[in-house]
Amino acid sequence: MSTVRPLLCPGAGIFPLRLLRGQAHHPRFPYAGPHTVRFPHTVPISIGVGARPRDHAGAPPVPTPTESAGPDAAPVGAQLPGAWNDREAQVSFGMSPGTDCPLAVFDARVGLNDLSVSLVPLGSGPDIQSFLETDIRIPHTSVSYDSGADALVLRLENTVLETGDPAEAAGNDDWVFDFIGEHGLRYPHSFPMGSIGEDNRFFERAAISTDGTDTTITLRLTGKAMSYRVESGSLDGEGMLPYFRILFSEEPA
Repeated sequence: MSTVRPLLCPGAGIFPLRLLRGQAHHPRFPYAGPHTVRFPHTVPISIGVGARPRDHAGAPPVPTPTESAGPDAAPVGAQLPGAWNDREAQVSFGMSPGTDCPLAVFDARVGLNDLSVSLVPLGSGPDIQSFLETDIRIPHTSVSYDSGADALVLRLENTVLETGDPAEAAGNDDWVFDFIGEHGLRYPHSFPMGSIGEDNRFFERAAISTDGTDTTITLRLTGKAMSYRVESGSLDGEGMLPYFRILFSEEPA
């Protein structure tokens, strides 16, 4: 969490300085002790560190990300970690487009101010092998705004709602079943198309569907949804159970 406060320096005017919790120094200014930054040719200035007001205290508890699944830097409009976006902004995050690592939605649920989606690899040897060889295990996801429906549309590339066929799973090598057992996964598994849980004050009529190749999540926004951001991580701390979470705020980005 971080706080930006304007600092007045002689001869330099007012400008923002961002300090992160637990950060020992700022890259442009020398460290001068707890909560103190020493500016060249000026006196030390103390800075408090606290929470951003847009983080809602009533948000439900979620698993703490233990592995960063940050976005690739290549795509234009890529989601930056922790960045807030206008509701009409088009961003993307996750794997590079066209990555050969098919995934399945294991769970999707609505919170007080968010939607969270957890994923698993498909239940076959080659699919799990490609999953293990991928650094970022969140599917390439594009987020766009549909002005006609006043909806936010998430398209998860190479992602389906079924993990596999029981007969196919039965023919897998033993290591596949070992992998599944070690990480508490149950194959085959399917997530139903249609409505996703209850609505909240930021969106209504949340729905999920698939065309057999990609999965689409549609969130019909309310007037309170002014901005959103994306968080991602792993439920098990080993990257085997990746998830992402899209949070909303009433404040403009």
